[in-house]
Amino acid sequence: MSVMGNIFRMVSAAILLVIAGCGDSPPLERITARQQATLSGSFLTESADQIVFPVKILFAIDCSGSMGAAPGIGGGAGSDPSGLRLAATQAFIDQYNNLENVSFEIMLWHGSVFARTRNQNGFGFTKDPVEINSVLQQADNNSYTDYVGTINTMRDDILRDISLNDDRDSRMRTKYIVIFFSDGLDDVGEPVRETAIMEAMQSLYDMVNAEGVGSFNFHTFFLSALFQGPGYEVPRAEAYRILCEMAQIGNGQCREFESAQAIDFIQLVDMRLTAEYMVKYLVAYNYNALPGVDNIYHDSDGDGLPDEHETTYGCDPQNWDSDGDGMSDFFEVESSPTGNELDPLVWDSNCPLPPDGTWRDFDRDGLTDCEESIKGTDYRHPDTDRDGIPDGIEFRVGMNPFEAQVTNDTDFDGSVDWLEAQRHTNVTTNDPLVRERYGYSYDLRDMGMDPILVDDTVTSYVRQYDFTISNISIMQTEGSLYLNPGDNLIRLFIAQVPEDMPDSPPIFRMAEVLINSEDNTRSILLDTYDFELIQ
Repeated sequence: MSVMGNIFRMVSAAILLVIAGCGDSPPLERITARQQATLSGSFLTESADQIVFPVKILFAIDCSGSMGAAPGIGGGAGSDPSGLRLAATQAFIDQYNNLENVSFEIMLWHGSVFARTRNQNGFGFTKDPVEINSVLQQADNNSYTDYVGTINTMRDDILRDISLNDDRDSRMRTKYIVIFFSDGLDDVGEPVRETAIMEAMQSLYDMVNAEGVGSFNFHTFFLSALFQGPGYEVPRAEAYRILCEMAQIGNGQCREFESAQAIDFIQLVDMRLTAEYMVKYLVAYNYNALPGVDNIYHDSDGDGLPDEHETTYGCDPQNWDSDGDGMSDFFEVESSPTGNELDPLVWDSNCPLPPDGTWRDFDRDGLTDCEESIKGTDYRHPDTDRDGIPDGIEFRVGMNPFEAQVTNDTDFDGSVDWLEAQRHTNVTTNDPLVRERYGYSYDLRDMGMDPILVDDTVTSYVRQYDFTISNISIMQTEGSLYLNPGDNLIRLFIAQVPEDMPDSPPIFRMAEVLINSEDNTRSILLDTYDFELIQ
């Protein structure tokens, strides 16, 4: 396990490294000589105003005959003959189109969708004001009101847009917002096709969720100008109820305007484009101390294979990659449980040696790019399954880096695997005494929001966490190509997610600390930026 450059330090307050001898143990019990370390400090989350998500806003504007004459034609009774809903749409776009990450689709509909914006891929989202204005100018109030056909057209356009984004992380951070505006009931069929409407809505919502986008909100707006006065109470309530049920399925809100003059999307649509970050997962890992079934083991080269097992395979306990083929000794042994498909003593990878002779770990997750290509994990992101635990740690402890394993408990000891990985205990052994003796102890405290200046005019807020991680085993190692005798490399990973999108891909920061078994008690004072962004 190589250590590139300077050792990354801890954060914003003191990191206390306490080295202490372990106590006496019961007779006849196998114990490895070790010291203990405690890491303490503070961490500030990402600034929400410095990280933005793609936001796609679709306006579906009713242009049925009940709206009145088309704008500019003049005359004709209706709920909005002057086209104030179109002006409100334009005002909303003018308000937000200056933001680089926001784009719009305009969809005009009545008995069918008759006009919508285009981009280079066909119908869809754009920032081009000429294209947007061109569609808004095509408003023509006539024909019926077809909810079902309009919802299905939305589904097709949004699915096409999603399919064009092959970047998984970008897709998982993309927000889709639909603004559905109408002045009456669907009247294509008699009676009102409520069941078909709700089925179309559910199909749209299920599709978006299945495609794994960050969030989806379908807001409905009802212009009730034609439903005022005595005798209209029942149809007005019926129309509003159906629109609100559509919004409920679409995880949105429903609103009512009693007149066209009251239409204002800017004040009612939640356009919060960023969200405060929270810590989803905190994990420390000593690469030179391996949790065993009943003990902990020395791993001088940090490859995942204990020193005492290296000689069994003829490997070099001071070289993480004995054959130099880009795969650690442990990786080759673990990946060849039966047929010795990979030999830690023979160059048997297809990975070309980089020009500088150093095997790269692009995402800093503990697996080389070569290992990730063979394993099939994502070398561009430290956490392929996005569960908050880096791929390298999951592979070392025997978890599945392709699947978020929230409830798995391999050894049936009541401590789920992800918690054992965090505590640096063995997921295959059911021994509460071993877990208590060697398991890391975490204390993470949310200290609230702190203001920071993004630039001279913008004040943002970040969340401060104080943490203490104790009972970290420090081993008397033999040294390796990159570590001196007694060195222990500890990495501290912090996975952060937006508070309103907790299932989105985590943003990782990582600090490296090097502790030698001969060190005395010491304190290190560093700042937040010493946690390096690793993706």
